[in-house]
Amino acid sequence: MRRYLGILLTLIFTTILTVAMLWPLEALPPTLNDKVVQLIAFATLSFPLSRTGRFGLLPVFVPACTFGGMIELIQPGFNRSADMNDWVADVMGVAIGIICGLIYRRLRSH
Repeated sequence: MRRYLGILLTLIFTTILTVAMLWPLEALPPTLNDKVVQLIAFATLSFPLSRTGRFGLLPVFVPACTFGGMIELIQPGFNRSADMNDWVADVMGVAIGIICGLIYRRLRSH
C-alpha cells in the first residue's frame, strides 16, 4: 500500500480540488485570497507524486498544469469565473509542490 500512497493521495486531492473548484459560489469570503488558496492546493496536488521519485518531473508538471487550465476553462459552466491569474497561481503551486517533493527526497536520503 505504501508503494502506491503517492498515486492514491494524488487521486484524492484531484477529486477534492475538482469538487471545490467547480462548486458554485455567490462570493468568496472577504478574508480569503483565492490565489494563495490555489497556489497551496496545487502544491498539495503535485507534492505526493514528486516526492516518490517514481515519476519524472515533467509527467507530474504537465498534467497538473493542464488540470488547472481545464478547470479554469470549465468553471464558467458552473457559475464560477475563469481567470488567467488563477491558472498562473496553479502553475506556481505545481512548481512549489515539485520543489518541496525534491527537497523531501533529498532530506529523506540523508
